Amino acid sequence: MLQRLSPFVKTAWVLIILFVGALAALQTIPEGVDGAGNREDPSGLVIARMQAEFILGEGVLMGATGSMSAGAIPLDAGTVGQRQRYVAFMIALGDTEAASASVLRMRSGLASEGIEMTEQESKTQEMLDILIEGGTLPSDHPPLVETLGWFGTYLQADKTERKKIGTVAATKVMIVGVVALIIGVVVIVGLIFLILNTLKAFDGKLTSGLVPPAIHHGIYAEVFAIWLLVFVGFTTLAGLLSIGLASGNAAISLLFVLVAFFGSLIALAWARIRGISFKQICVDIGWTTGRGLMREIFTGFAGYAMTLPILGAGVLITLLLFVVQQLVTGGAGTESFQGTGGGSHPIIVDIADGVWLTRILLVIMAAVAAPVVEETVFRGVLYRQLRSSSCKFPKTLSIICSVFLVSFVFAAIHPQGWIAIPALMGIAVGMNLLREWRGSLIPSMVVHGTSNGIVVSMMILMLS
Repeated sequence: MLQRLSPFVKTAWVLIILFVGALAALQTIPEGVDGAGNREDPSGLVIARMQAEFILGEGVLMGATGSMSAGAIPLDAGTVGQRQRYVAFMIALGDTEAASASVLRMRSGLASEGIEMTEQESKTQEMLDILIEGGTLPSDHPPLVETLGWFGTYLQADKTERKKIGTVAATKVMIVGVVALIIGVVVIVGLIFLILNTLKAFDGKLTSGLVPPAIHHGIYAEVFAIWLLVFVGFTTLAGLLSIGLASGNAAISLLFVLVAFFGSLIALAWARIRGISFKQICVDIGWTTGRGLMREIFTGFAGYAMTLPILGAGVLITLLLFVVQQLVTGGAGTESFQGTGGGSHPIIVDIADGVWLTRILLVIMAAVAAPVVEETVFRGVLYRQLRSSSCKFPKTLSIICSVFLVSFVFAAIHPQGWIAIPALMGIAVGMNLLREWRGSLIPSMVVHGTSNGIVVSMMILMLS
């Protein structure tokens, strides 16, 4: 260790461990049926809508509409609301046999688990049962779009409207396919550069851009602990202000959250209070232009390419965990009514429900605010402290331990749930390595912003 840990630093790490541990524990609680009988899973419903529209678009493009029913089988899972959406989709596709089988499984599962449908779910099911039998809904029935969203729209659309919906879905699939193809090429290029730079690092030709460890770097553990408390406090206050002043206006609520995000950086003032000059703070945490602003920005884009293979490995682990979760807690054809939205960010619901102003603010939040704030506190503050405190370790071991710990903390406090931790750690590892290599935070901010920007843009495309 660089020095004996002061009581302040020890206290800071106790708070960090307790806070992150509590959040990680909360992430293991699945969505779905709780003690109060609540079966809300808004994220799962949005994901189901995207999956269904993708299946529809793919079927239209391939001219294989008959195979869409088989591709939609994974949608027959989760809450009653999601299963009813699957039933509606099957009816719209003309596969009433699959719809009827799903209803029978759902009713059997509800009975075996002692769960009753809500009044709204019961009314929706009555209408779906009529349609399965080939009947006509009464003229005074409530529109299914009110309860089933996109699925209700597609189900009640006439032939012309369904063709238009299918064309829109096919266009989205084509755009996603082109983006996926481009990313695939970038992954290959990134993997080549990642291997070459790894070899250079082991040969000693790739040196660290971090400033040497210093005694005062222990203070940054205190700064990070304070940031955690300030961030939670500010975002909670933003939520309360949204309830009291925004009157359900999502755009105003997001403005409050943006202010809270940037405002949380006030925690950096603690380092100044503890006697570190602002100039030194900037150097320590990477608020510098490194070897030149444009060069660092370019390195960030190159770093994004090199980060993608690492992210891909994390995503594969996340998918494996998802399969395990489905086997344990229920999947298609099982009797579990837990939500299927685990691993998704709550922002997905805001994108689905929001107007364009809300979506623009969400892009700013994801591609600007999150990269600036999170890179500052994780790659800037926390990584700096860990690398200095482990400076007596062999350099490679110090880097590995610091990268792993910062990546885990980064992933654990995100709201996607425990299942998404490997995927989030994947991209965090890449950003930590960029911080080590360049010293400046600009490259990791570029990676963070590019990744978030692409993901949010694709979600907006699919949900528009």
